Amino acid sequence: MSKIPFSKVFQVCKNGEKLPFRVELEGVVLEGFLSLKNALGLVRLEAFLKGQMPLICDLSGETYFQNLNEVLDFYLSDGVISLESGNFSDIVECESGMIDLEEILRSELEMIRCDYHIKN
Repeated sequence: MSKIPFSKVFQVCKNGEKLPFRVELEGVVLEGFLSLKNALGLVRLEAFLKGQMPLICDLSGETYFQNLNEVLDFYLSDGVISLESGNFSDIVECESGMIDLEEILRSELEMIRCDYHIKN
């Protein structure tokens, strides 16, 4: 279940319920819940990013494994959103009416890889 239609989230979560999910990629797990932010028609993603991933030390060039235990909390929109009605800095725009959890996980891992890393 790496792709979930926005319509399913709106249907399942309309009365305050949360839709659980779990997706794994490259030994890292993204697990959490989707819920509704009713006022703006946004979906809230609350999750944990756990596992180990190989990184390259920017000082020595050595590969090492970093333990991940990150909290993720941001919003998803079905397409482009206008921010005139609110001040949200953490909104991910999804395409085709689908929430692609594997792509979200892949993007999070890529952001970690692109950061500056020093082997401890």
